[in-house]
Amino acid sequence: MDINDLAFNQDFSYILVSSASGHKIFNCEPFGEFYSLSANKSVAQPTAILRMLFSTSLTIIVPKGPSGTRILHVYNLKQNTKICELTFPLDIVDLMLNRKRLVVFLEVGQIYIYDLSSIRVVKILDVNSLLTSDGKKLPVLAALSANDNSLLVLPILLINTQTDLFNSVPSTGGSNSHPNTPVLRPTDSSVLQTLGQFVEFTQKNSDTNLLKADVVTLEDIQSDSPGWVLVYDTINLKPRLVYKAHDAAIAKIAISHDGNYIATASQKGTIVRVCHVSQDPVSESSKLIISLITNLRRGHNHTTINALLFNLDLTLLGCSSDSNTIHLFTVKERATGAENADAADDNEYSSEEDSQGGKSSSEDLNENLANLLLLKQPESTSKGKENKSTYFSALKSSKKLLNNLYTKSLMKKLPYRNYLDSLIWEKPRRSFAYVKLPEYIPNSKHHKNVEIGFTSSGLLMLASYNTGILYQYRLPRGAGDEREECGLMSLNSLVDV
Repeated sequence: MDINDLAFNQDFSYILVSSASGHKIFNCEPFGEFYSLSANKSVAQPTAILRMLFSTSLTIIVPKGPSGTRILHVYNLKQNTKICELTFPLDIVDLMLNRKRLVVFLEVGQIYIYDLSSIRVVKILDVNSLLTSDGKKLPVLAALSANDNSLLVLPILLINTQTDLFNSVPSTGGSNSHPNTPVLRPTDSSVLQTLGQFVEFTQKNSDTNLLKADVVTLEDIQSDSPGWVLVYDTINLKPRLVYKAHDAAIAKIAISHDGNYIATASQKGTIVRVCHVSQDPVSESSKLIISLITNLRRGHNHTTINALLFNLDLTLLGCSSDSNTIHLFTVKERATGAENADAADDNEYSSEEDSQGGKSSSEDLNENLANLLLLKQPESTSKGKENKSTYFSALKSSKKLLNNLYTKSLMKKLPYRNYLDSLIWEKPRRSFAYVKLPEYIPNSKHHKNVEIGFTSSGLLMLASYNTGILYQYRLPRGAGDEREECGLMSLNSLVDV
């Protein structure tokens, strides 16, 4: 079976398989086939993309037909009925959804944002084309939070300078087409004033010329560095945060289930940076701020990171790359404050990582769709425990000694404070566990080797594009300094034998 796409639902209870013969849905724990289109049809019906809303019957299907992937179906899987159909001007390359929003990415360079309760388009963002010069489709570099805050994270380099990031009231178009979104030019004063409110400066970019600018435009940020990131609010339709994650261009983005943690990797592939974002208590513009930063070292050799994913309780981050090794990092327990860690980790980072329109449904949808969107909020599998530190534990390292309030107050008065900051730093954290896949197929047509997931019982799941196998691994229990290999628990085929 030729696999077109693999995806877990938002709580990792199902794995979705799109193939040349149709699509299938499997329970993850215990493993078993839940639904199969290919088994119900005598003629193959190729599927390009399949998405599922948590554990409901609401599914989004993009068939792979003679005209490409321009049509999107919203289905009630339980009743096997089509709720509505949308047609787009060009091919769909990716889909993301939560209870509030459906986000559709087109190859032409547009992002359609829908209110999922009514399948009504509320915003169209113009982005740069997702096609290469020779017509190949690029992977979508974006992530949508699964919670109702519905934060969309994008590389700032992806945003077209002619798009409208600020107007929350799209104009209305005809009944058979998508509305046209008004465009605000980069020279528009309202755009210039609004964008600067959401820019977050850290020690990493404390020397940037943007600090001296009266107004900060999208073009200014894009010319400063390719490593800037935009956090966009798809509910209120406005930016919430713009920050510099890396010096090099962004290669992969992940956002946690609750939208509070954002992980990014640059094209170097050596460092993964995790930022904890929270509401700015003094901001009148609903700006988010970065309150924690954790740097994770994947390795010293350059590679392309093609999969990043948090588990549900935010204790782990899975990372896959072209090297065919999957790394597992701890996230929450050892995270350090942004003020304390930025200067330290950025020195390591700088030297070793970055030195170098369609058809909408009728207005009156059946009650089916509304009922499918009403489901119980998933409970966290476990609650994070706050680590308590004592005065004496701060003496274990020179870095911790400098983190107490008294010492920091003295440091601020020193004329060479920045120089001292660069001398005393903690190395980025390494992975505590890894998996080396038994398979390796170079020059695969897919942009990634696996999709990463985590079961409710804490097993690591890897769904392979190359072999169509779902691997389940046991994570090591040890808390030592040595990195351990995960133990294979089971493997199951997702394709027809």
